[in-house]
Amino acid sequence: KAVYSHPEAGHVMQHQDREVEASYYDIDPETGLELRVRPDLVIPCMGARLGFDLKSISMFDVKENQLKDRIHNEIIKRDYHLSAAMYCDVAQLDQFFWVFVNKDEHYHWVVVVEATAELLELGREELRYSLNKIAHGYDFGEWPAPIVEDYQQGLTDFDKKRLAYLRSL
Repeated sequence: KAVYSHPEAGHVMQHQDREVEASYYDIDPETGLELRVRPDLVIPCMGARLGFDLKSISMFDVKENQLKDRIHNEIIKRDYHLSAAMYCDVAQLDQFFWVFVNKDEHYHWVVVVEATAELLELGREELRYSLNKIAHGYDFGEWPAPIVEDYQQGLTDFDKKRLAYLRSL
């Protein structure tokens, strides 16, 4: 109900020329791997093809001024930018959007987030890296572990800033 009530998302979801969960196929020219994508929704708009992916999220524990950062972290952590790049290339989409729906009971809200060209470029580079590793695995039967050495866990840049702030109190 929240999606259909949202001014942009509702219009997109009910667009008369929408394609819903259509499958698109291609062969990666560098690796020969078969690619398949299935965006939730594709619509034509003024000569362009727009792709959309509907995502449910739970943000009950996130402060309002941190929502955009948290959504960005979800995109990166779950490789949504990687799949968006693949959707754009395989389905020949000109722009890509996520429709995030907060699923917390009694607090349903919707936000439409556009993938920037820079975010899609990062997704393409990560996709290229992953496809090359997969192709190598198929070609040589080698599937190395992602971490092969023990290590010490330190602080991230964010953690260091937090520590410095707490020390200053």
